Amino acid sequence: FPAPKSRLPLELITIILKLCFPKDYRLTDDMADIYGLRLVSKLWKELVEGMPWFWTSISAGYPTTVIRDCLRLSQEHLLQVRIFSSWLLYCGPKDLNKKIQLLKAHAERWEQLDYNSSRLPAAEVQGFLEVPAPNLQSLSVNLPDDSSPPPILNLAGGEAEQLKHLRLENVLLPWSSHLLTGLETFSLKIEDIVPKEEIVNIFVKSPYLRTFRLSYRSERGPGVPTLPASTDPNPLQVAANALEEVNLCFNDAGIAIHVLSRVSMPVCRSLKLVIESLDMSDIRSLNAALSQFLPKIGHSMSHGGRTELSIWSEAPPEWRISAQEDAFEFSLEFSSFPLDRFIECARDLALASASQLELEVYLGTMDRWIANELGRWGEITKLHVTSTSRAYYDQRDEVRLFPDYLGEAQMDPAPGLSWPFPNLQELDLSDLKCPLLKVLDMLNRRYLSSQDVERMEDSNISIDTPPKLDIRVRNALEWEDTVIVPVLKSHRGVKSLEYGSLEK
Repeated sequence: FPAPKSRLPLELITIILKLCFPKDYRLTDDMADIYGLRLVSKLWKELVEGMPWFWTSISAGYPTTVIRDCLRLSQEHLLQVRIFSSWLLYCGPKDLNKKIQLLKAHAERWEQLDYNSSRLPAAEVQGFLEVPAPNLQSLSVNLPDDSSPPPILNLAGGEAEQLKHLRLENVLLPWSSHLLTGLETFSLKIEDIVPKEEIVNIFVKSPYLRTFRLSYRSERGPGVPTLPASTDPNPLQVAANALEEVNLCFNDAGIAIHVLSRVSMPVCRSLKLVIESLDMSDIRSLNAALSQFLPKIGHSMSHGGRTELSIWSEAPPEWRISAQEDAFEFSLEFSSFPLDRFIECARDLALASASQLELEVYLGTMDRWIANELGRWGEITKLHVTSTSRAYYDQRDEVRLFPDYLGEAQMDPAPGLSWPFPNLQELDLSDLKCPLLKVLDMLNRRYLSSQDVERMEDSNISIDTPPKLDIRVRNALEWEDTVIVPVLKSHRGVKSLEYGSLEK
């Protein structure tokens, strides 16, 4: 086999090998291939072993001999170390502990450490996780969730001054730790009692923090704050002047309200809330806590026009506010509280920000209770409807054909005759498998003829006629559909008719 040095420049070979074996995500099979290259010839062996960067990515899933080779051949280069509990199924606790001790001896060269073990108790690996690692720049630690409160570990000896990215799950840091000082991104996931003051103190100790993600499930207890009554119109106590992105996922609004009420985020451009439960008192407190974002929310709503609400069968509903020309994005995802609480929250935010609430709804589920709830909202002006699977139909109380639902008239003594989605202006059916004859039937029932309107008025029945629709239907039409198209275009309830799906 021709020596590589005689055919290609060393620099080009290096580039090719980096592309074939990226150190950020290297599998055990990749190391087998690397070892195979060493067997091609003596020159190939010298070439591969003479590239220290080639050996800097180390996984505890490698055989012990491979880990030793990586530690030796990487020379003095910084290391990326990964340890996952799933490997216990293959090597056993004793073998894994042996590998951990090998890696621990080189902690001063760690640049990245990913430790994810839901099988080994924190006490068994505490010494490994607390060993000083002065060159660490990225640290991810995931411990079992079997202890409450979460264990407090002095990770990396608390002295990794170059640390930029930190991800913790079911573990906390002591106040004496210096790991937070230079952080740019921090992700924290914890269970049960949430230490509220320690969370707020994160922003005190991390002045350069740009991204913060907090996920918690809290049983109401001492860790959940009760906000004191205050006469101070500006209760914010901590300034996170570099924070740009915030993601809070919670089943109890108390901690999120506490954080948003106590930490000012003047340059924040993305705020996402994922809520599992919310009662009416939480809605009022949460909207009050969002007061610092009201100018940005109002600006995005006024410049972006409609806000997006996505409701799918396989995912929690999500409300999203953004404007292309604006730098701020707000997202609210909710799962275990009713839609009527969401709309109250959205209406309150719009009112507080002096904005008009308009909703563009992406509807991927045909549950009748959802349709009935949404159909009452006057804020919905644009609606995208998508087909669902037959298996889904068989298990739910669904609206089988959505245009049929839009044509269902409702009679009430006060407003008189009305229809669902009373202010709907744009209807996108391009992803819905529906014959155009059904769409025409819906229009005939939703928009009464002038003679029918006169007869209703003569009988003292008021009619709340909805606005004309801009309708979009699917591009591939059946023969019988093409016959209906001219009738649809000229219908009294149609403002315009378009074809083909739109990119979201």
